[in-house]
Amino acid sequence: MSGARPARFHLWVAVAAGAVVAVFVSTWLALAPEEPAPPVVAKKTKPIRPPADPLPPVIAPRVSAPPDPMSIDPEIQKMADDLSAKVHSPARDLELVDEFLDLYRRVFQQGNPIGLNEDITAVLTGRNARNGILFPPASPLIVKGQLVDRWGTPYWFHPNSSYQMEIRSAGPDKNLFTQDDVVKNPGPDNMGIGVGISQP
Repeated sequence: MSGARPARFHLWVAVAAGAVVAVFVSTWLALAPEEPAPPVVAKKTKPIRPPADPLPPVIAPRVSAPPDPMSIDPEIQKMADDLSAKVHSPARDLELVDEFLDLYRRVFQQGNPIGLNEDITAVLTGRNARNGILFPPASPLIVKGQLVDRWGTPYWFHPNSSYQMEIRSAGPDKNLFTQDDVVKNPGPDNMGIGVGISQP
């Protein structure tokens, strides 16, 4: 029996020592610092360029349309409207016709238009070197290619000089060279006729 006691004692000592060692190892493992994680290597990314300034909008150069030679100046249209409206006196009608002729003289830097009523009407309505409209071609005062007075009779034109035109309206009786003619810029002899009608 005396030999079994020391053996049991040694066994207990070994077990106790093993338990101490186990406790020590488990404690050490629990408290041991974790290995640091490997450094995270950032992926190489392509540098982002700041957005470029937007290009200024392209503005197409303004191209003005060439003037339409067939367009009618508003002032010319108004004069023609006044003439056809018959709101003025017959004498004023002839003054307006004379203003159209003067407009021709100033635009073309030359004298009177040449020819008869239909020739003068043609150049005023666009059949001229510049195709310029100096009298509306669609005016009701143009009948069969001639400029007519308020009674529907073609005006009579006679150049007194290069820059002055006698303009005669046949008046209410529609017969030229009678007492009721209305005349603008009468010639020196005035054809002996045309004192004009009374003004309204």
